[in-house]
Amino acid sequence: MVAKSRYFLIVNLIAGQGRCKELFPKVKMELDRRQIQYDLHFTNEPMEAVDVAKMGIEAGFSHIVAMGGDGTVNEVANGLLGSDATLAVIPAGTGNDFVRMLGIPGNPMQAIDTLLDGTIRTIDLGQVEDDRYFVNGLGIGLDAQVARDVLKMERLRGAPAYITAAVREVFRFRAFPVTLSTPEEQFELTCLSVGVANGIYAGGGFKLAPKADIDDGLIDISALGDYPKLERLYRLPKVRAGKHVDWKNVTYRQASEVTISSPNKLIAHVDGEPYRLPSDSFTVRALPQALRVLVPTTSA
Repeated sequence: MVAKSRYFLIVNLIAGQGRCKELFPKVKMELDRRQIQYDLHFTNEPMEAVDVAKMGIEAGFSHIVAMGGDGTVNEVANGLLGSDATLAVIPAGTGNDFVRMLGIPGNPMQAIDTLLDGTIRTIDLGQVEDDRYFVNGLGIGLDAQVARDVLKMERLRGAPAYITAAVREVFRFRAFPVTLSTPEEQFELTCLSVGVANGIYAGGGFKLAPKADIDDGLIDISALGDYPKLERLYRLPKVRAGKHVDWKNVTYRQASEVTISSPNKLIAHVDGEPYRLPSDSFTVRALPQALRVLVPTTSA
């Protein structure tokens, strides 16, 4: 089967608490104005974009375009794994941490320029057992609860939504015991959050893994220990700015993989979407040079 056009556009209209639905008519008008040929599919169910992306590849499309948030990008990336197809992104979500990390414009109209003028960059992915891949990161604990809170918000979007949810959770979230094992070390900790990152950003611009490099073949593990509630609030802006990695109560490592285990039932997110962990003990690893992404030429 031969594709009719180069681009296969996968649109999640509910992304960004409806932001994508508001933006899509303008994006479509701009694509048509520029005479960019594309085929179009709207997703209606969680994880649908994984199978739709695979269909696009089978149909012969060279570029699969995700329009939505980080969750939409995650699903499309999971569908592209193992193929020669290239991921492109028109951001229309809440956090948009993936495009921030790669220098893709956050403005959807400007991001369309990348479709025409972009350069292919090959990046790593993170892998949770044999279950799920991520582009930004896996978050466990407080940041997972924040991600869930944001999904329930109706009025706030973007960074304000994440900051509001984070302030709320620093006062009520309970720390949990966890064991982290890398090929070199093992730690037994009590944490507010454990992040396993492929890139720098999470949670709408929080620099949870400021040393991360999306194509270094490593994952960054950032485990934030417990603090009294008022001190948590004081430290929150510093975490957002990425100034937490050298704190005494923070464990930060870079490794090819990490095994995480806990006697508690942990809540988690993958790229901002709620995620059920595969077991009480599981391994997360880097998958080097796994995905081709279209980025602005100046960011390549």
